[in-house]
Formats: sequence, structure tokens, C-alpha cells
Amino acid sequence: MKQKRMMAGFTEKTVLLAASLLFIFPLYIAIVNSFKTYDQIVKNPLSLPLSITFDNFRMAWERSKIGELYLNSIFITVCSLILILVTASMLAYIIARNKTRMVSYMYVFVLAGFMVPAPAVLIPSLKTLKFLHLDGSMTGLFLFYAGTYMSIAVFFYVEFIKTIPQSIEESGVIDGAGTFTIFFKLVLPLLKPCTATVFTFLSIWIWNDFLPPMYILGSDHGRTITTGIYNAVGRETTDWNIVFSCSVLASLPIVAVYLLAQKQFISGLTAGAVKG
Repeated sequence: MKQKRMMAGFTEKTVLLAASLLFIFPLYIAIVNSFKTYDQIVKNPLSLPLSITFDNFRMAWERSKIGELYLNSIFITVCSLILILVTASMLAYIIARNKTRMVSYMYVFVLAGFMVPAPAVLIPSLKTLKFLHLDGSMTGLFLFYAGTYMSIAVFFYVEFIKTIPQSIEESGVIDGAGTFTIFFKLVLPLLKPCTATVFTFLSIWIWNDFLPPMYILGSDHGRTITTGIYNAVGRETTDWNIVFSCSVLASLPIVAVYLLAQKQFISGLTAGAVKG
């Protein structure tokens, strides 16, 4: 029995190590090659740099105008997240605390968004935004993201709110607090771990998104970090040192967000299992 447990533990560690290497390898390639010259990359892309150079980052910054792209992407990501988090948390509170059949049907309708991938609704969304004269605008992009990612945000919030004792809200009712007061002053502060989880997930997806900004905003109405680098690098480029440097610069803000919210992110993922 002891030998079987040792074999199971060894197998588990081996699988986890292999999975870790699978995810780390592309990151290693991007970081290492961003500090190498073009000739070094072509000669041996897997090796460590013979001499570290920061010229790649300087050229990438100047060619792609990373500073402007950062501001555009940060603005789009933050505004989209505010719209999604506020709306989803309020809707989830109503769904979690009401057991009527109508609310249950509404919840199923919201969760149906899980089954529809974002690219599948891009064309209908573009036609709708054009009809509303919102195509080519930031507002149109915010509404697209809100509609696309509302389902997963509501799902996380509903399951988390179910773990919060209703006695907390009942005490607010006894003190004469209304529904909005109870939600914003009693319930919302308790949603911090869940909010951090949803924030981290959605910020990564929105920051790295490519097709919606490309088609909704267009090239004349501002560029995000992904579309800007795509246009700057081009389809025919062979400047791999610039490509890798742009990729590293594009990923830095979102990595920083994850590291800062890591504790709350993990807490939000495990809260339901611990409290349930």
C-alpha cells in the first residue's frame, strides 16, 4: 500500500511537472529571445543570449507606440470591467436571493451565454452596433464585452453569494435598510474575493482580445495593444527580435495585475468549496 501511494505521488508530480514545462516553455522562448539579436535568434532560438541587449525593447516601443497602446487598452479594459462587475454583481444578488420560477428561467437564459463563443456573435453584434450607430466607438466595444462576458461573471457571483449567510442581510432589514443599502454596504464588501477572481479572468481575456477591437473599433478609431502590435509588426515581417520584445511588453501589465490580485484570486476560487 505504501509503495502504491509513493508511485501515485511520483506520477502526480511527474504530470504536474510536465504540465508546468508545457506552459513555461513559450514564456521562456519569448523572454530569452527578446534580449537577443536577430542573428542569435535565427542561429539558436532556444539558447540563452550571448550578450543581453535592450535595443529590441527600444525599437519595439518606438515602432509600435506601446505607450499609446497601453493607454487605449487600459481604458477599454477598466471601463468594460466596471460595467460588467457592477451589472453582474447586482443581477447575481437578485438571482441568488430570489427562488421564483421567473428568476430561475432568467438565470438559465443568462447561463446560455456560456454555450455561444464570442466569435460566433461578432458579426450579429457588428450589425446591431451599426444599427445603433455605435460601430467604431468605445461605447460599442464596452457593450460587446458586457454582453459577451456577463454570463461567466454572473455565474461566479451567484455561486459566491449563496455561501453568504442571509442573517447578515436580515440584520440590515431589522435596522431599516433598503435593498440597495443592504447590497452596497453589507453584501458588496463580502464579494471582494469573487470580484478579484472575475476581475483577473476578464482582464486577461479583454486585454488579450484581438478580433472585437479590430472589427468594432477599426483602424481609424484607436488601437489596442494586440491590434497595434499586429499592425506594427505586420504579416510579412522577419524581425523576430522585435516580435518577441513586443510580446513581452504587451504581457507585462496583465502579469502585474495577476501578481497583485493573486491572493484574492485564489481565495475567490476556493471560497465556495471551503464555505460550502
